[in-house]
Amino acid sequence: MKRLSALITVLMALVMPTLYSCKETKEFDDHANWKSRNQDYISKMASGFSSTVPQNPAKGDKFKVLSYRLDPDKQWGSPYYVYCEVLESGTGTESPQFTDSVRFNYRVRLIPTDYYPEGQVVDQSFKTPTLDPSVNIPTSFSVSGVIEGVTTALMHMHCGDYWKLYIPQNMAYGTSGRGSIPGYSTLIFEINLTELAHTGEELSPR
Repeated sequence: MKRLSALITVLMALVMPTLYSCKETKEFDDHANWKSRNQDYISKMASGFSSTVPQNPAKGDKFKVLSYRLDPDKQWGSPYYVYCEVLESGTGTESPQFTDSVRFNYRVRLIPTDYYPEGQVVDQSFKTPTLDPSVNIPTSFSVSGVIEGVTTALMHMHCGDYWKLYIPQNMAYGTSGRGSIPGYSTLIFEINLTELAHTGEELSPR
């Protein structure tokens, strides 16, 4: 019995480092070639989105929006657009302006990987797996106070809209990243715009 117990102990000692090594390799490989993978992802994304922004975007529409910082009369490549997919269309009639304030629910993911096939969630206000406006409490922001890609998209949204945004790294956190977001990361946002207040107005009290 003692010999059997000793044999099990030896086998566990041999197996555990192997399992640990596999885990380390898996985590490391999940972000291997991160820069090129993110560049490829956003380049492939570009082919499936219309270059014309609908006047009243409806559920299912997919289109790209040029960064608000750039001259629309010039030619720009795929890294200079936000790629927008309308998940739900709201009833609002106005879009926020650069100097306005807004409230929205949001979830942010990295691109899909082997370890996170739906993309790792790196930030969110969602309290539920899917959007539930009756439960989730939106966060307030100034339109000019968020990353360039989100600012660009917000200026085309209406209250009630629920969009998915694919934002290239140069319109997000660039080459350096931020917190749990590695440098060169394309970000995938879900945004549900719930309220806007124009300059000189205030958002409703909470």
